[in-house]
Amino acid sequence: MSKIFFFASTILFSLVFSLVFSLTSYGSELIVKFKPGINPRKQFVSAEPLFPDLNIYLVESKMSWQSLTKDPTVAYAQPNHKITRRSRTPNDAEFSSQWSLQNSNKAGADIGATLAWTLGVGGKDPLGNDIVVAIVDGGVDISHPDLLKNIWTNQNETADNGIDDDGNGYIDDIHGWDVGTNSGTIAVEEHGTHVAGIAGARGNNKMQVTGVNWEVKLMAVSIPGDTDTTAAVIKAYGYVTTQKKLWSMSRGTKGANVVTTNSSFGIDGGDCKSNEFKVWNDLYNEMGKYGILSAGATANMSIDVDVEGDVPTGCTSPYIIAVTNTTELDELNFGAAYGKTSVDLGAPGTDVLSTIRDGELGVKSGTSMATPHVAGGVGLLHHLMSKKLAELFISKPAEAALKLKDLLLNTVDPIVDLKNVTVSGGRLNIYKAGLKANVWK
Repeated sequence: MSKIFFFASTILFSLVFSLVFSLTSYGSELIVKFKPGINPRKQFVSAEPLFPDLNIYLVESKMSWQSLTKDPTVAYAQPNHKITRRSRTPNDAEFSSQWSLQNSNKAGADIGATLAWTLGVGGKDPLGNDIVVAIVDGGVDISHPDLLKNIWTNQNETADNGIDDDGNGYIDDIHGWDVGTNSGTIAVEEHGTHVAGIAGARGNNKMQVTGVNWEVKLMAVSIPGDTDTTAAVIKAYGYVTTQKKLWSMSRGTKGANVVTTNSSFGIDGGDCKSNEFKVWNDLYNEMGKYGILSAGATANMSIDVDVEGDVPTGCTSPYIIAVTNTTELDELNFGAAYGKTSVDLGAPGTDVLSTIRDGELGVKSGTSMATPHVAGGVGLLHHLMSKKLAELFISKPAEAALKLKDLLLNTVDPIVDLKNVTVSGGRLNIYKAGLKANVWK
């Protein structure tokens, strides 16, 4: 109990903004500030020092706090109010089932989303630019009612006219690109739709679920199952890079401000350090030049990536954020890979509720579900970051991206299962990261 009381007292006098007082007192316990030179234990055997420099104690008394205030030895007295964390929850119908965003389990295990949302819910960066998260996956149901308002639209392209209106090399790419058909007609696929919802389902719209971002732009880049090759990945990342490069060159009038990609594919056992897989680091480094961090799902098998290898999460590009899967008990999923030098952090990925095709919801598990929590988190950090950090993304995007990755990894919640088997030793906490990003100088 003493830790709780010390915490309450600290909150009272340091004005921590993430807590708010209720009007309910806590039993017969009172917080009392005694006058200088007074020894409270002469009057109250139970007196517990809370803030000795201010002579503030926690005491048990049958007297009311108002009566105790009249005591000549007392500077003031007040109830020991209960406190509750100030958080912000959306009105989405199934939000209570989204444990990864708010978990009532004693283990915690969520990413601190409801606290992060008190700082902001996503959408634009401090400079007023739209924030875009690219979902590189099998396809996305872009007409899903809980995704529709957050789907990215190319404002410089006219739909279905067969002309490359914006001159980016892609005809009729209205909401993204399908590398299988080389067209702007996005494949509809359940896995990618689930991933998109985790990163950015529309929040606070009284329907279904919410993403890590309530508001964000989701760019769909689909790699249909029959084209699952490295060449298809190169084309997909090439599209993303083209859009971000065009955005940078046009100062935001064309292209898209893609800040992160989310990728849930790879090559089990691939040695990214060998000549056989050289292209992968080139891809991530090129996107990194433009400030894009790439969240990648590690293998869905209990292996040490440092030893067994994996592509892309065993690659050495500093612009990759390799993610493994944690559970509602804040443990490493027994079927998820790890690696002290290869896998950066964990994120919730077990039994995650999100959007699926045809306007429905579904529960899925895997590192694929963990990764969009991180990609969505990067998107949210672009909304929460200081103006100075946002300006660095304009002037020195590659440098800014690495600073943001470092910030993300240094604000994780340490968990036992990830200690010494991941780079950070912890699980994503987007609230802690948001606080740091908000005051970055």
